[in-house]
Amino acid sequence: MTALFLASAVVAMTLYGTASVLQAHAARRATGPAVLRHPAYLAGLACDGLAWAAQVVAMWRLPMFTVEAILAGSLAVTILIGIPALGLRPTRWDWLGVALTCVGVGVVSVAAGPERSASPDAGLRWALLATLLATLLVAALSYQRGGMVLQGLVAGLGYGLSAVFVRVTMQLSGAGTSWLVIPELYLALLAGGCGVVMYARALEHQRVGPPTALLWVVEVVGPGTIGLLALGDTIRSGWVPAAALGVAAAVAGCVLLAMSPTQQEAGA
Repeated sequence: MTALFLASAVVAMTLYGTASVLQAHAARRATGPAVLRHPAYLAGLACDGLAWAAQVVAMWRLPMFTVEAILAGSLAVTILIGIPALGLRPTRWDWLGVALTCVGVGVVSVAAGPERSASPDAGLRWALLATLLATLLVAALSYQRGGMVLQGLVAGLGYGLSAVFVRVTMQLSGAGTSWLVIPELYLALLAGGCGVVMYARALEHQRVGPPTALLWVVEVVGPGTIGLLALGDTIRSGWVPAAALGVAAAVAGCVLLAMSPTQQEAGA
């Protein structure tokens, strides 16, 4: 069963990377609002939707630090698919980033431990709500005048909070309890929407690397830490150092890829 959920995370990673390539292809064939109507862009959105569904499946049984570290590998997927699709020419630093990401993802996947039964308490739920409200406030204030670093940080917080709210929704849904009556489901959608809007805004500064790197660092470290401390995620006995190194390698790899001129070209 663990292999099934790991496969779901890998599918999500692949679909997110594919979506980036499709949307970059559309941006090269159209300009302005026409990009949003381009078939490749619409196909990319469909891939994003399927990826999100696969991500939710993966989080049903895997620790969030495992899922988020695997999803960070989507940058490597973008490079690999972009070679034939976009004519990208990776440098040695790109290949190093791909290698670090793959090794980190592999180690983190093996290090995942069994999930403990843990129901989020009221204090955690209120703290998450307060964090979301603060994130939305900063998003509103920084949308017009904020720099790409701040906007990338806010985008990462939005995506990260969305993942945490989904996980809380799963844990609150008992036998016969519909997700539709759990407030965290709608907070997850709100947080995810904030992430989408702020990341798009950050990319308007014409530099893909810095906001993307910051986004993934926040999205991997934040939810992973909350999952381990408060939501019952565990690491296999004796694998804590390896898991930490795996997350560090995955984050370092995605930062290296995000800052690469090749990734800049992919995002153009």
